[in-house]
Order: sequence, then C-alpha cells, then structure tokens
Amino acid sequence: MVTRAALYVRVSTEKQAERYGIASQVEALVRRAQDNGLVVMPEGRPLIDDGYSGESLDRPAMNRLRELVRQRLVDVVLAYDPDRLSRRLSDLLLLADELEAHGVKLEFITQEVEWSPEGRMFFQMRGVLAEYERAKIRERTMRGAREKARQGKVVSASAPFGYVYDPREKTLRVKEEEAKVVRLIFYRFANERLSLQGLADKLNRLSIPTPRGRGAWRVSTLGHMLRNETYIGRFYQLKGSKAEPERRLKPLGKYKKSSYRLKPKEEWAVAQVPAAVPTELFRAVQTRLEANLRLARRNARHSYLLSGLLRCGLCGSRIGGHVVLGVPYYRCYRKLREKAPLGPDGQPLLCRCPEFQAAVGEAQVWEAVTELLMDPQLLIDQLRRQRENGSEARSFLEEELAQHIRRLEAVPAEERRLVEGYRRGLVPDPLMREEMDRVRRERTDLERRKGELDRRLASLDLTQTQEAQVRELVARASANLGTMDFGQRQELLRTLVEEVVYTPGQLVVKTIIPLDGQLHPLHRGGAGGEGLDNESALLS
Repeated sequence: MVTRAALYVRVSTEKQAERYGIASQVEALVRRAQDNGLVVMPEGRPLIDDGYSGESLDRPAMNRLRELVRQRLVDVVLAYDPDRLSRRLSDLLLLADELEAHGVKLEFITQEVEWSPEGRMFFQMRGVLAEYERAKIRERTMRGAREKARQGKVVSASAPFGYVYDPREKTLRVKEEEAKVVRLIFYRFANERLSLQGLADKLNRLSIPTPRGRGAWRVSTLGHMLRNETYIGRFYQLKGSKAEPERRLKPLGKYKKSSYRLKPKEEWAVAQVPAAVPTELFRAVQTRLEANLRLARRNARHSYLLSGLLRCGLCGSRIGGHVVLGVPYYRCYRKLREKAPLGPDGQPLLCRCPEFQAAVGEAQVWEAVTELLMDPQLLIDQLRRQRENGSEARSFLEEELAQHIRRLEAVPAEERRLVEGYRRGLVPDPLMREEMDRVRRERTDLERRKGELDRRLASLDLTQTQEAQVRELVARASANLGTMDFGQRQELLRTLVEEVVYTPGQLVVKTIIPLDGQLHPLHRGGAGGEGLDNESALLS
C-alpha cells in the first residue's frame, strides 16, 4: 500500500535561514521520504512558506497542508522540527489534534514522537520548555538592546534613507549620495509652498529615485521622511511593543492576533547621530506641514465652513468635521483613540472637549464676522484703541519688528552656509541659484517690511486715509454678503480669521483686518446664541 506524505518547510528571517535554510530542510525531508518509500504530495513537491513567521498558522503553504489533510489526500506530515510548524505550543497541539482526527501521522527529522498518552505528554513538555527558552532568549535580547540604547548606541540595523548602519561603531553614518536627495526634498517643500502630493509629483517628474530605487514617490513616504527627526541627529529606538489589537481586523476570515503600540515619546530611547539636514530647515518644514494640515479639506461627503480654522481650547489639537446619523458635527481629533497621546499607563489620554453641531458653530462665527463688516465705525474705534500707548497692538508691532531684525541678521549666515555647501558639493548648481535668489528676495521683503514697521511705530494715529480704507474694505465685503456661495464665504473667513478656538460653551474667533496691504490684529468681543459665545481675540 502506497503511503502519501506532505513535506512542510518554513523559514521566516535571515537569521533562521542560517540554521534552518530552505535547501537544508528540503534535502533532509526528501531523503527521509525516499528512505521510507513515501510518495510526496502534492505532485512530488514540498510545501514551502518562505518568509512567514511561526507565530500564526495563517500561511499559504500551511493552509494548503491543512486542506490536503481535510481532503484525506495524505497519510503522513513530515517537518524538520516542531517549531517549523508553529512557535506556539497551543497552535502546535491544535495541529496535532487535527492530524490525529483525520488519521494522519506527524513526524519530525530532529526528534521521534511516540503518539501514545505518555508520548504526547513528553511532546507537550518539550514544547513548553522550548517556548520558555525562546521567551528567555527574547527577554535577554531585549534587555541587551535596552542597555545599548541607554548608552546611546543604535541597536537596529534598519537605517532611514540617507543613512547607513555602521556595525563596528553601532551608529548611523550619513550616506552622502542619498542625503543630497533628502536635503533637496526638504528645501523644495519648505520654500515652494507645495502639498505633499505636489512634492511627490515634482520628484517623479524630475525622475529622482525613491528610497527603494524603483517605483514612484508617494505621499506617505514623503510625510514620514519630512517628520523624521533622525535627519536632525535624533534617532529614536524601542518606541513601542507588541500588544493586543484595539480593533480586530478580519482579512480572509482570520483575526489579527497582535498589533504594535507606541509608548509615550519621553520613554523612547534616543541615539545621537550625524545630522543630514539643518535644524532651521527642519523646523520650517514642520511649520509648513502644520499649515497644510490645517487647511486640508478632510471630509469629501460634507463641506465644513470652518475647515482648517478650528482648534481645541482644552488640549490644543485641531478640530475637524464628522457625521453622526447624517448630521455634521465638529470634534477634537484627540477624542479619537488612534490620535490621542498615551499616558504613563499606556492608555490613550482622550480629550474631554464635547462635540458641537457644525451648523450652530458656523452660523455664530459667520454672524460675528459679518457683524464686524457691517459696522465700519466699530472697526475704526477698535483700531484707535489698540494704537494707544501701552496697547497690545503696539507690543505686537514691536515684537514683529524685533523678529524681522533677527531674521535680517541671520540672512548673511544662511548665504554663507549655501556658499559653503555649494563649494563642498552638497548643494547642486540649479538649487544653489534658486536658493540664493530666494534669500535675496527674502532680504528685500524683510527690509521693506522693517521700514513699514518703523513708520507704523513712529505714528500710530489712525490717519484719514486709513480710516477711508477701512470703510472701503467694509463696503466691498458687505456688498455681496447675502449672495456669497459656500466657497466665497469660506474664502472670506480664511482672509479675515486666523483661527477659531473652541472650549466647552464658547467659541473665540481670532480675526485679522487687512489694512495698507498688511494684516492687522483686531480684538472684538460679543455674545453668541444657543450656549456659545463668539468673540475675537488679539493676535499678532
């Protein structure tokens, strides 16, 4: 009688491949099958899971093996070692019971198993000891990694684009050819007012190679790169650990058994590595990312008048729209578990700020802004009060002037860095010309604005010309208020409103009034309805 056998092979990582390589497993299994006169099923080929973890039974070859068993097409399952079938004792015992129920014998190259009650007991004991030993090895490995990380060493050989791992020094080194591409990406994004999609399109048009050397640049890749603090010399490690999933996904009828949970950032281990990007450039990129995020329209099903303008007064996070039973609402992003930071106990710190109906908040903000535009004398009186000696408006102008002076003083140093980077081959010739032109334009703009601020501080009295400009602005904006469509109203709000801060029970509208071609702060207080207050707040 012919005995049919299924040969099962699995490797998951390169480290395992050194010990249990595919070739060595196949050779040993085929030899055993030939020595015992077994017919290999299916079609004389072993079943191979290449690159699959033993933590789960959901693997292509394993699924095929179990299907052959259920169809009673095999009499023997032969594997090199029990941990090739599974690294979990519970899964291994499940497989053994499944095979036994279908009359299939289980054999291994590395050990003989007697399937009597005593043999099953010893098999289980060996499995328990093996699982315990693996847990000890993992713990020792993690303890060693944590100690090396505490000493400031890099414990992972996985380096971000622009770096290469130095195994001798246990650190990262800048890979200059890739770092040039990284710097180009940061410069482009910071200085060309691009979205991430626009940046990806530009890089693809220029045929700049991706980190993998193939395919196209994607928004997700660029977003991760532009936020990665490794590029300014801070490489974070041991940022999280495996945990039970908060939401169970069900791909192909199988439940995901674990997920990765981030620890609070203060618990991450950080290693100092060479910086590939100037700190000032990195900060400019973060500012641009935040601005793009605020102005992004996040909901395609409903239009939100205050999109990109709302901020939570309790936690400082952005507020966005969502729909409840067909009704649009605004809510703080940190009310979502996946957006909230983790506390010391590893649990998300959810914001307590309540949601509010979009229609109510939008109506009150629109009413507050239009009320300002309908009363030019109110605007003029408020501007006069702010220009008095000791007013906050004067302080804002003085602070803005100081910022412009500091920036003007920093421009020559930036020019020298560009020249030095060009001399050392770090900045390509086209980028050098673009950046020098940008710096010169910025110097011109700063000097012009500084002169305007000097003149404003010299004479803070509201002139008749400026008063006429306020009246003209109000007349121009208020003439079409009743006929504006959604897009026009949203554009007007973004022109006049810096942000809207929501705390339970009130909205605070921070407005800016265009005057002399500039944006001037305006403070206005007023009462709202339906439990919400609207007022402007002084903002530079």
